[in-house]
Amino acid sequence: MADLYPQPYTTTSPVLVNFDQTDVANGTGYEDYYLIESEDSGGKDYHLTPNRDFSNTTFLSQSASGSIDEDFDLTPFIFPRTINGTVLISLAVDGDSGVTPDFTVELYRWDGSIETQIGSTVTINVSLSAPKMLYMRMEVENELIPAGEQLRARVVMADASGSTRRLGIDPAGRTDTSLSITTTSKISVPFKLDL
Repeated sequence: MADLYPQPYTTTSPVLVNFDQTDVANGTGYEDYYLIESEDSGGKDYHLTPNRDFSNTTFLSQSASGSIDEDFDLTPFIFPRTINGTVLISLAVDGDSGVTPDFTVELYRWDGSIETQIGSTVTINVSLSAPKMLYMRMEVENELIPAGEQLRARVVMADASGSTRRLGIDPAGRTDTSLSITTTSKISVPFKLDL
């Protein structure tokens, strides 16, 4: 049976979207991505995840001269996203007393075969005598990541000595005797809001 009374016409959207007041004022919304390791029959792999999942291991470690150079990939975007603003990077690190490694972070667009750097390379050299949190900032201006492509964070930990150094990669933040402050490292990315 048809409605006896006509429905009033409205231009109001049936979808209700909420935004943080600060995000609206800045025109961007931050999303946190945590460094994590997975492992299967094919070996180890490294990812960015928005969830506080348990990593396969709590940290990456190296005790020889040289570097650890890993790419941490997010799953492909379903919709295009634009990064605009200051990317905030927090790394949990530790090492033998007196070791002074370089920690470098770069961001890329990754389409499965070609990576294109976005933003600038940020590097910090730090003398380690106890676990520390490193905080770095990277400016990115209007960098579009198309649908189907991924955000990739390249993290390098390098030192010429044979001293041990560690990088926390456990989103769940499990305790570890070496990285006693936390084992969680994350990257906070400012995405442009389409308001």
